[in-house]
Amino acid sequence: MATEKVGVGRKYHGPVPVDDSGTPLPKSEWPRARPFSWAVRWFGTDGKRFSKSFKSRREADRYAETKQAQVRAGKGDRPRVVTLAEFATSYLELRGDLAAMTKVEHKRTLRRLGEFLGHRTVVSKITPLDARRFLACYRARKYRGRTPAAATVNKVLRECKRIFREAVACSLIRENPFSEMRQEKVGQRPWQFISPADFRRLIETSPSLRWRAMIMLGYCCGLRLGEVLNLTWADVDFERSQVRVVRKDASERQAAWIPKDKEMRVVPLPGMAVSVLVELQLAAQDGQEYVFVNSKGPATGDRAKRNNVWRDFRAIRRKAGVPKCSFHDLRKSYCTNLAGAVPLHVVQELAGHSDIRTTRKHYVKVRDEQIDTARTALDDVLRA
Repeated sequence: MATEKVGVGRKYHGPVPVDDSGTPLPKSEWPRARPFSWAVRWFGTDGKRFSKSFKSRREADRYAETKQAQVRAGKGDRPRVVTLAEFATSYLELRGDLAAMTKVEHKRTLRRLGEFLGHRTVVSKITPLDARRFLACYRARKYRGRTPAAATVNKVLRECKRIFREAVACSLIRENPFSEMRQEKVGQRPWQFISPADFRRLIETSPSLRWRAMIMLGYCCGLRLGEVLNLTWADVDFERSQVRVVRKDASERQAAWIPKDKEMRVVPLPGMAVSVLVELQLAAQDGQEYVFVNSKGPATGDRAKRNNVWRDFRAIRRKAGVPKCSFHDLRKSYCTNLAGAVPLHVVQELAGHSDIRTTRKHYVKVRDEQIDTARTALDDVLRA
């Protein structure tokens, strides 16, 4: 931090005043004879002197009090001069804890910020007004004739807040310019609950043992698609009928991967899922690391591709005659089914949510039979 004392003093302008005989006046008489402003002065940790001028003593004293508070908090130094391009590079290098897709999204947002504000813009010069102008521009931009949805704009805002929190933590900027901006109110996006009957039709229509296992892990264990694709045989405990969701370190046989919630969790495997996984393991190549691979190929196999899964799941869903849904709806349906049997905090733990509000708001749906039960109960009350 800077030196503990922040000083306030006069800052004189113009030549030194002289008397009638041309002799320079002593400093004690300068205040009445020489123009001046009030300056706040302090030193940084590198010994460099800083100052800021004000017209009145009151303004100077007020600023000095603020600066003194910053010094006590260890924030007296001015932020380092770092351009947005330099910050973007260092941010992506330092945030090795980000999930792969999150890192891609943050990289895209940093690129958009650079294109709008200028890649050579100094990070400490970015103001809340700049932040609002950027988001307003993003909200108005058109892609294929359409402006982004409110949920997409909110997502970009969350990313900007998270990125600039890192800039504050690195003392590149004192305040997050996006911190006071609020997200737009968005209605909850409807999703399709997959009933047990729909699940059975998906299983019966699945073209392979591999696909039956993937659908079961989504519907019976609530695994995210990324968790399914990064599952290794070492994560499956057949003896205890459970599967582990755990981060992977890079090695010759597997790629680095971090779960979305970053924490290891253990999920129970129902009997039918265990049976399918046993069959799948018996059919696997010797030395195959991942449970799901693209093709037989080499013994180790490569992970199945996400895009291929989305495409194939749509085809299976249409063939089974199941209402339009996504692979992620399998996970949401798992949470809804589980919520009818165990407390909500257990659902939160098994789903891997850090906040129980996420479980309650986005992953537990009121089913039609529950609505019918509520209607019947209300009719009974009114007839009483």
